[in-house]
Amino acid sequence: MPSIGITARLAAVGAACLLGAPEVFAEELPKGQVIPRVVCRGNDRQSYALYIPSAYTPTRAWPILYCLDPGARGRVPVERFADAAEKAGFLVAGSNNSRNGPMEPVREAIEWLLTDTHERLVIDDKRLYAAGHSGGARVALAWAQNGRMAGVAANGAGFGQAPPKQIPYALFLSAGVDDFNYTELQALSSELAKRGTPHRFAEFEGGHEWLPPAVAAEALDFFLGRVPPHPAPDSKEERKQRDRFERLSAELARADDVEKTSLLKRLRHDADAASDGSARRVARRVMGGAFIGAMEQARASMEQKEYAAAARAWETAALMRPENPMAWYNLAVARAGAGNQRRALEALEQAAAKGFTDAGRLDAEPLLAPLRADARYEAVLKSIRK
Repeated sequence: MPSIGITARLAAVGAACLLGAPEVFAEELPKGQVIPRVVCRGNDRQSYALYIPSAYTPTRAWPILYCLDPGARGRVPVERFADAAEKAGFLVAGSNNSRNGPMEPVREAIEWLLTDTHERLVIDDKRLYAAGHSGGARVALAWAQNGRMAGVAANGAGFGQAPPKQIPYALFLSAGVDDFNYTELQALSSELAKRGTPHRFAEFEGGHEWLPPAVAAEALDFFLGRVPPHPAPDSKEERKQRDRFERLSAELARADDVEKTSLLKRLRHDADAASDGSARRVARRVMGGAFIGAMEQARASMEQKEYAAAARAWETAALMRPENPMAWYNLAVARAGAGNQRRALEALEQAAAKGFTDAGRLDAEPLLAPLRADARYEAVLKSIRK
């Protein structure tokens, strides 16, 4: 969750960027299609994806939805909202720079996103909306506390702490039924319902990912008042799932290697069940959260050049997602960095077997240099170049 200081700075950015009339640009931006990259005038390092409805005209002001992706993939949310935006008459812009991490680059990305869209387009500043996924949702919610946002679509994450006493905007919450943050959003919805705070919750088939187009349309319909508030389900069964998720997540976090392997085997069995159900949903949520946690831990260890610790974290990730080629590739790199060439080659072979195909990345990684004289490395390279 962004700090109060960052929230205040986002509010100041919003106030500063809502002044002035749009400039007339020489280029004509296409309408009715997703534009993957609009480069900001005055800063060619900043860009965003954009959707302009076919009916757009500068003779009136239009509502706009600003999207924040945790991995700076502005095109993804813009594509999800495009069809609904065309029908509802919304502009949609997704930053290609805002991502999880330090808040200063996020603040800068939002500043340029606001500035450039206001220069290019005629925007109704009383109808500014934000949408975010995961860490992007937390930023969008902090941004909206400035009181100038008309609504927020928070997908895959909430406030990260107790919600503020006042929520001066329309709030739409959504999560995949297998999302490890589902229970967080369900609990948030229940708390808001107890307070009598109007909001709408929607679930969809999937995990920790952006909401699908049908749910994106529901979000815009909610903002426009076409569908009513509707909190998350809060039955006895839902509360049991929440308690089981929290218990298993805690058990996995404190398990030693032997216990972790055994627990993951049980969870994988439940997660792979053919039919949907409580056990499958909980298992997928627990494993999804643990996988993300292991990746974050591994990346932090790699940045500190603590390769043995990174290897242990990637081993956990590979146990949870054995079909994921990047987990095996990163495990190979970490093991090589730790000086364990034999086990690094084993992980590299697994990566190739699971579908890793980036030969250029393999050859460019300096930590893999000690492996390149080995015949097994050459065999892996040959297999992925086929």
